[in-house]
Amino acid sequence: MVKKDIEEFLAPLIISCGCELWGIEFDSVQGRGRLLRVYIDAISGVDLSDCEKVSREIDYSFQFESIFQEFQSFEVSSPGIDRKLFYLNQYKKFIGDVVSLSLFTKVNNLRKVKGSLLNVLDSEISVKTEEEPILIKFSNIEKGKLDLEDQLRKKNE
Repeated sequence: MVKKDIEEFLAPLIISCGCELWGIEFDSVQGRGRLLRVYIDAISGVDLSDCEKVSREIDYSFQFESIFQEFQSFEVSSPGIDRKLFYLNQYKKFIGDVVSLSLFTKVNNLRKVKGSLLNVLDSEISVKTEEEPILIKFSNIEKGKLDLEDQLRKKNE
């Protein structure tokens, strides 16, 4: 619930800066405590100045809003070329691209899956692996991201 509350709080702040909230994650950094990592994106992409602008917007709230009390620091970043995928609707934008997935429970005896994203359904995605296409429940995806080699190849075409 905390994650959803933070996303709902941050989304309008980020939109006011001309960007969109791509996703958030929680981390622990030795000596710095709990870290809130905020990923932003924009139609034309984001650069350092976008990250700085969003960071300034978040900073005041971060110091005074109780929703952030368990975090000692935050970072604002772009998703990068091998972007993490946080939400099911993000997968729809990348049908045909190669994705790398870590699963909570095995599917077809696999906990790590790499393959072309074939389709995105209401609560599942289908991925064509080297062996066969497989259907994966979105709720079973621990981490999903675009494959760096595939994205670099497409960028250079």
